[in-house]
Amino acid sequence: MEIIIPIGPSDKLEWVKKSVESALQQKAKVIIYDNSERRDIQEFFESIKDKIVYVKDKRMKKVNMAKLRNKMLELADEDYVIFLDSDVIINNAEKMLEKLKNGVSYTWMHYAYHEEDINKPLKVGENNPNLGCAGLNVNDIRKIGGFDERYERSEDVWLYSKLKKLGYKVEPTEGRCLHLNKTHAREDFKSAIKEARRNLWRSKYEVMLLFDGLADISFLSGYLYYGSYYVLGILSAFAHYFLPLYIPLVGYGIYYYGNIKKYFYNLIPGLSLALSLPYGLAYNLLKGKR
Repeated sequence: MEIIIPIGPSDKLEWVKKSVESALQQKAKVIIYDNSERRDIQEFFESIKDKIVYVKDKRMKKVNMAKLRNKMLELADEDYVIFLDSDVIINNAEKMLEKLKNGVSYTWMHYAYHEEDINKPLKVGENNPNLGCAGLNVNDIRKIGGFDERYERSEDVWLYSKLKKLGYKVEPTEGRCLHLNKTHAREDFKSAIKEARRNLWRSKYEVMLLFDGLADISFLSGYLYYGSYYVLGILSAFAHYFLPLYIPLVGYGIYYYGNIKKYFYNLIPGLSLALSLPYGLAYNLLKGKR
């Protein structure tokens, strides 16, 4: 088993150290793919060069995550590889390796944002494949031609959908990896707004999945749920008796996220996601006519 960690120009050195240290504690060869072009990061890897395989490359002019994943695949020599992002701590890579040996092509551990949540079981409906803490059967990924580089983002959802459609086994591994970047946890207004901005372009790739016949209903549920806020708002403008329907809609959101505060911080990026859908449709329709 190999663990491959990509390093980018904006990575925090403190997080990089913790991520790499966690990887070195696993029973695996650790490969670093560094395209950060940063001296401080390079000096850190020079200090542990006897413990890792260090590959240095030029910085990408434009971030394309699918292309980055393909470059990482090229570095893999073994049948099974763990992809680990530089802001993620892994505790038990053996669990993912066991899944891969039992015929799973793509497995992942969901994220925890606090140490006490590492062993927290998955919630009903929680299905968030990621490549920041994931195990891959290298031969299976190569059989499908590697990552589709049109998916500059959402390459994790693309891989999940592609493999699933072709009949390969894809499923999560029990347990969670610790994500040091808590922005994605949406625990305050600032991070909620940052995620909302990110969600404004997500529909571009998720509609692309739809056009490619790879859409999964579980990944479209967010559009259905948050889109309902806009639909009810429009209907209520014409007929006030639609307003009470917000009660079960909001109630479900509070139930799912556990409390009003978490619900509110997730509502902001959720509404942004639904709002971006027309952009995603327009982009793919126009692209198809070129």
